[in-house]
Amino acid sequence: MKRICFFSLILVLTTAVYSQNVQIDSSKYPSSVTFTAEQDHENMMNQLGITSLRPGPSGNESAPNHANYDESTANPCPQLPDVLTTKGGVKVTSAEMWWEQRRPELVNDFEREIYGKLPENVPHVNWTVKITDREFVGRIPVIAKQLVGHVDNSEYPLINVDINMILVLPVNVKGPVPVLIMFGRPSFPSPTQPSHEDMERINTAFKEMLIKSNPEMEAVFNKYPAYSPVTRLSGPNFFAPPPDGNSPPTEQLLAAGWGYATIDPSSIQADNGAGLTRGVIGLANKGQPRK
Repeated sequence: MKRICFFSLILVLTTAVYSQNVQIDSSKYPSSVTFTAEQDHENMMNQLGITSLRPGPSGNESAPNHANYDESTANPCPQLPDVLTTKGGVKVTSAEMWWEQRRPELVNDFEREIYGKLPENVPHVNWTVKITDREFVGRIPVIAKQLVGHVDNSEYPLINVDINMILVLPVNVKGPVPVLIMFGRPSFPSPTQPSHEDMERINTAFKEMLIKSNPEMEAVFNKYPAYSPVTRLSGPNFFAPPPDGNSPPTEQLLAAGWGYATIDPSSIQADNGAGLTRGVIGLANKGQPRK
């Protein structure tokens, strides 16, 4: 029995080590193309057969392509379509009619006119929670989570995409809450701070590390024995006024029972032509330029 357990342990450890050292055979996949933004622009123009771009509106009112300053002609859609009226002019009168007829029409319009259509081979995203922290935003208790969305790259492992996101949810609300998704730099709103005892340990270790790196620092710390290089951030102010219209937008959301998520868009896709063979677009196209 001991031999069986020992063999099983060796097998598990060997498998773990092997999985950590698996190397990708890049010869099985097409090499990723690396373009500058200018090269990507030229490549797309060549594919579309465009030799020159149309000049934009001119600031000179006497020019043939002068900018329009007449508000009466500035809006090509003075009357937006009624959300609850189908393209055939029929009023939506039931939930079934909404889901089966009108909503698909709107989705199609948004895909064609605004966002673009999602390709059929969009890879799956596996979300994992890296850190969970109980915090306060103003006087509102929240749970903040750092999440990473790993985009499945099994079809093309030469490109790795990990989406960075922070999710903040109010604690004093029961049941599911609506969440507003925003683009920005994900960060914890008010990380829980170490206790005074833990801060003392941190400062002691930090001073020892600095002295080891630069022995001259010992004289500096001896000169200022009460100084702490690492200090605590200020905690929640429970005497602050309730959130109002002048409070930060995220605090107003939480006070209304909403949560919010901040996603780093650059972790999904670079916002330039040079990055279009990387990110989710490059992953879906297996490292090749758009066609």
